[in-house]
Amino acid sequence: MTSKSNDQIVGQELKLKKKKVLDKVIPSTKIKSGTDSTANEQIDLRPQFGATNSADVRLRIFGPNREEYDGNPLRLHSQTLQTSDFFKALLSERWSSNIRPFEIEVTTDQSFENYLKCIEMMYSSTSSLRFSNVDECLAILSVASELLVDKLMQQCMRYLEAVRWNSEEESKIRNLLSSLSLSVLPDLNARLNKQNNNYLEFVRENIKAMLYFLSSCDCADKKQPIIRGAVGKFIVENLQEDESSGIAEMCRHIILEEFKANIEIAVTSNTEKNLADEEHSYFALLWPFTLIERCDGTTMEGALKILCEEMKLAHIIMQPQKHYTASRYTKIMLPILLGCLDALANGKIIAERKLRVGFLTIWLPVMARLLCPNLYFNHISDNDVLKTQLCRGVSNVVETLPFADWRGIYNIWIDCCAKYSIDLRIPFASGCKVLHEHK
Repeated sequence: MTSKSNDQIVGQELKLKKKKVLDKVIPSTKIKSGTDSTANEQIDLRPQFGATNSADVRLRIFGPNREEYDGNPLRLHSQTLQTSDFFKALLSERWSSNIRPFEIEVTTDQSFENYLKCIEMMYSSTSSLRFSNVDECLAILSVASELLVDKLMQQCMRYLEAVRWNSEEESKIRNLLSSLSLSVLPDLNARLNKQNNNYLEFVRENIKAMLYFLSSCDCADKKQPIIRGAVGKFIVENLQEDESSGIAEMCRHIILEEFKANIEIAVTSNTEKNLADEEHSYFALLWPFTLIERCDGTTMEGALKILCEEMKLAHIIMQPQKHYTASRYTKIMLPILLGCLDALANGKIIAERKLRVGFLTIWLPVMARLLCPNLYFNHISDNDVLKTQLCRGVSNVVETLPFADWRGIYNIWIDCCAKYSIDLRIPFASGCKVLHEHK
């Protein structure tokens, strides 16, 4: 009995000694499967990153202009590098050689930091791979795609599918995936696919609901500016989406539709009784345009077309008996019209000749009248500044027109300045310049 016990003790001591020897030669990690029994313990024999003593590959990394990266050469393990199809192909050319370690040189456009991080991750198990943020994941995915490390590419895409993005990060994800030749995971592809009709319909309904809420909201509500800012940010960000997604065009259509509808409301509500709530009318008409100004030139051009098509409001403001109408819309229409004029003058709106002529023909007299000090409305503190802005804007736009068009607009301009007490120096200077160029 005693002899048997001694044999067991000796056997256990031999096992412990064997394990200590293995730990010194090969760094190991215990992987337990099922039970805590010593018999079921397995030793992970995979090489560890940084274990240079057992390395059998020396890797030198060069930049696109053959600049050598700091840290060369890297001492690595062929067993791990073979998880990359790229390195596997390079190593296969050297198996027949008796020279050790294997010497490998690679040239890359990637940063050394990202390249090294990707190689380090190749040594890790898939379950232990973690990323700090979307940008780090995209950097690793780019290198992993170059090195053809399938397990790492898969884990990168799993991470991207599972975490939150902002609009900038989403754009980066789309751009990188479109530039790489890899099969995108179905779940990630489904999240990126915004051409789905259900998704577009949801966004449409959501934006319309928000706009309706704002139009019916009490202007005295202190929360309205906060809500308006959030809605505006949502629309502007979606207007910056990739055109192929369909979201940008849908948002553009909705905001222009809102702008047109509010102009039509202003036309039908042209009695003093119906315009009692000046503050509400102001935001209902001006607020969509402030969003439009923050959007692209295509959206601004759409607003300009609506204004050129909507001549009824211009006619109402210009009626001699409608002094109160002009006064109420001074603070509404003037910023809108001057905004369009500036956008035409500085090239944000690339409008065809017919549209430029139509806008000035219809709305130049309106802008001049809205700046007229004889109307029955509160004095505009920066009236002279606005008059100068008007004249300089008109001057810049008319210089883009052929002489025949310029002459017609010039006559309207001079007439407006004389009628509404606007300084004639800028129109005359513009006229002299054009005449000098055409003599």
